[in-house]
Amino acid sequence: MSVIPAPDDASRLDPRSITVGRIGGWIFVLVLAAFTLPGLAAALILDPKPGVFVAAAAALMFFSLLGWLVQIGPVWRYRHTWYRIDVHGIEIARGRVWQRLITVPHARVQHIDVVRGPFERRFGLATLVIYTAGHANSEVKIEGLSHESALALRERLVKEKGVDAV
Repeated sequence: MSVIPAPDDASRLDPRSITVGRIGGWIFVLVLAAFTLPGLAAALILDPKPGVFVAAAAALMFFSLLGWLVQIGPVWRYRHTWYRIDVHGIEIARGRVWQRLITVPHARVQHIDVVRGPFERRFGLATLVIYTAGHANSEVKIEGLSHESALALRERLVKEKGVDAV
């Protein structure tokens, strides 16, 4: 499977984004399991019919697949995401299966935010959110940046845009 090649001057996400992605994924899986598995366990205990065993086996396979995706998904995202800023704007590529190449010219940038959730703060990461002119896809996010990199990117985009920008 071919991927969008990263240019020589492209930058990558922070490796700590893999850990943060896995933590968020496991929280999602645990919440989903907390709502799903007690009912299935009660059905197995109270009414052990063959259909309930099939449902339990299907749930076990589903949660096993979900656990595998939680472990491997953040690694794929880390390996297949890059960005670069040049005189024209910012270019972001992401995706292994569904690939996207996003180009935001400096003239389209409205404003830029640096956002940090609790796990991002704990691991020294941030998300750079670039708001653009237009309706569809009016915000572009780069998640998994170190906090320092996100602030530096914001400053660089502001300077590239001009003094009256952002």
